[in-house]
Amino acid sequence: MFKLVCGAGNEDTESVKRLVYIYASAGCKLFDLSARKEVLTAAKEGAILAGMDDINYCVSIGIKGDKHITKAKINSSACIKCANCYHICPHDAIYESILIDEKKCIGCGICSNKCPVSAIRMEEKEVNYNEILPFMVKNGVEFLELHIMGHDKDDLVKKWKVINECKPKFASICIDRENFGNHEVLARIKEMISIREPYTTIIQADGVPMSGGTDDYKTTLQAVAMAEVIQNANLPVYIMLSGGTNSKTAELAKLCGINYWGIAIGSWARKIVKPYISQDDFWENIEVKNNAIKIAKSLVEACEM
Repeated sequence: MFKLVCGAGNEDTESVKRLVYIYASAGCKLFDLSARKEVLTAAKEGAILAGMDDINYCVSIGIKGDKHITKAKINSSACIKCANCYHICPHDAIYESILIDEKKCIGCGICSNKCPVSAIRMEEKEVNYNEILPFMVKNGVEFLELHIMGHDKDDLVKKWKVINECKPKFASICIDRENFGNHEVLARIKEMISIREPYTTIIQADGVPMSGGTDDYKTTLQAVAMAEVIQNANLPVYIMLSGGTNSKTAELAKLCGINYWGIAIGSWARKIVKPYISQDDFWENIEVKNNAIKIAKSLVEACEM
């Protein structure tokens, strides 16, 4: 199973529509989306234009402290207008050097980390999950995902409760080891899945979140290593690799004996089609669309080998 991660924080509806169109045309059946009604609508429009009616959708939210629910904010009084952030943002979320397009920002934090005067901070942007998650399930979303890379246990419990009350076909837990050791990762997962039926939970083993900017074995190594931690615990869950995933992930996972259910790719999948989806005449230019689909198809096939 190949999952295209449009971005938990990606609220750029036109971008999502084009991504879904390209990857659905290339054979992808599962798309991870921001928890926004308008984003789900855009994704469905993209699937319809691709002529696909058997598409599945996953909606992601995060607990407090998880960077997937953050947006970059620039302190204009501290900014020296060096334009470093403008040039390094992989999502074109910064314009006129100091302005943030919040809909395009996915919270990767690259701009904040590279700012020479610390003028950029990452602020959490919450959604009304009590309202949006039931809406999503009612409108055909079968996967609800919770990113739990944070230390706010109360927030985790509240959001996990809402997800389970919505009764999605699958509940997904996305976790990495940036803030936790293996023992705490497994303890948290075991506690969360204790209230669910066996094999109705997906553990998205997030190697290094939002790190898939290159297509090599080293980049995807941590995703495979994280999946091995989950696999060795013999839990009644499905394993999905994520975080630094690329066209090499399936090959490396198989070499390491990982029995994975799927591979979720975000950064790399979006990067390889970015030159095409950024074209103003995308919808009218058949050559542009076909080239994008060809490139996307090669990635989908590499993950389903």
